[in-house]
Amino acid sequence: MKKQFLVLFAVLAIFFGGCLTAEQKELRLSLNADGKSGTGTIVFTGIASEQGDDTMDVSKEDFNSLISEYYQGKTLENALPGTSNIKKRLFTSAGQLVGELSFDFADISKLGFFRYKNQGPYQYYTLADGYFTSGQFAASNGTFGGDKMPIVFWDETAKDFYVKMSLSSPGAPRTSLLEKYKEWEKKKN
Repeated sequence: MKKQFLVLFAVLAIFFGGCLTAEQKELRLSLNADGKSGTGTIVFTGIASEQGDDTMDVSKEDFNSLISEYYQGKTLENALPGTSNIKKRLFTSAGQLVGELSFDFADISKLGFFRYKNQGPYQYYTLADGYFTSGQFAASNGTFGGDKMPIVFWDETAKDFYVKMSLSSPGAPRTSLLEKYKEWEKKKN
């Protein structure tokens, strides 16, 4: 009976558990002279565990997932096709856990940017960016089309791109993973 309870608990934790989230995601890309390849960074600030429909704290499981699947694993690499020289970093800043990913890319279109027939303005659809998350538009160095057209536009001569998204659901219960990170760092050193 005890074994059956543990199996049931594990299954329920999978279906009703929380998920990793962050307060914000910032994407910065710089194009090389070829207008196609370049370098980029993605920064996730305020990394936390967001609870699902239940009230169970799954922050330990979410932190373990952050480390094993994202930081040490290949989830990030698999989510960014056409990238190379990927470097990952976790650190603290302003009392929050921050994750940073830097990379080179061969083709900006593989990162969700679009140009009709490879001409005209650069466009980026903010609702489903193709890697990790979607969220609410917060800021950009381009022009945002608004809620009815959630696309950011940049002039065709642009070389530097910046988009900031708010990721957390308003009012959703969250547990910062900062303390778990500090404990992990102590054990690691």
